[in-house]
Amino acid sequence: MSPRKLAIAVFFASVVINAGLGIFALFAGEFGDFQGKVLVTSLSVSAGSVLSLAMFPARERGLLRPVPAGGVALSILGFGLLIILVWTDFSSGQLGRLTGSVLTLAVSSGYASLITLAVVNPKYINIMRSAYALVTVLSLMIIGALWGEPEADMLPRLLGVVSILLAAATVSIPVLHRLNREMVSTPIGENEQPQPLHCVSCGSTEISTYDGITYACGACQARFCAEILV
Repeated sequence: MSPRKLAIAVFFASVVINAGLGIFALFAGEFGDFQGKVLVTSLSVSAGSVLSLAMFPARERGLLRPVPAGGVALSILGFGLLIILVWTDFSSGQLGRLTGSVLTLAVSSGYASLITLAVVNPKYINIMRSAYALVTVLSLMIIGALWGEPEADMLPRLLGVVSILLAAATVSIPVLHRLNREMVSTPIGENEQPQPLHCVSCGSTEISTYDGITYACGACQARFCAEILV
C-alpha cells in the first residue's frame, strides 16, 4: 500500500470513529474522561492524515525537495506526541513545548507544500518567495515564544505584523495563479509560438529558451525540448 493510500485509509477510519463517538455522546447518559481521550485521539489522527495528504502532491512532483517529506514525518511525530500528552500526566513542560514546536513546523511545511503548487508568472515569483520567508519567520517566532521568555508586549505585535503580511501574500497567490491560467488560455496569434510555463522536471516557472525549441530551467538546470500543439 502506498503512503497516500495508507493516509487516506487512516483518515476515513478515524472519521468513522469520530462519528461513532459523537453518536454515542448524544445517546449515552454520561460522556466521561476516557471517551473524551478517545475522541481527541481520533481527531488527532484525522488532523495528521489531512495534513499529510496536503503535502503528498508536492512530494510526488518533487517540489521543495525535502520539505513535503519532512513535513509528513513532522506531522506524524507531532500528532503522535499530542496523543501521548492526552493519555499521560504530562500536561505541560518540556514535552508540551516539544509537541507545539513540532506541530508548528508540520503546519508550516504543509502551507509551503500547498502554495508551491501554484503556477504564477515569473515576474511575480518574488511573492511566492516572500510567502516562504514569512512562514519560516512566523514559525521560528512561535517556537521561540514556546521555549523562551520574550517581551510580553512586543511579541504579539511582531506576530501580528508577520501574520498580516503572510495573509496578504497567501491571498495574492491563488489570484495570480488564476490570472496566469487565464493568460495561458488566451488564443495564440498566427505568428506567436506558445511556450511551456514550468519545468517538466521540477515544476519551476524559471524557464528560458535559446531558440524557441530548447528550454532551460533556472532552478534545477534541466534542459528539455517541447513541442506544443495548439
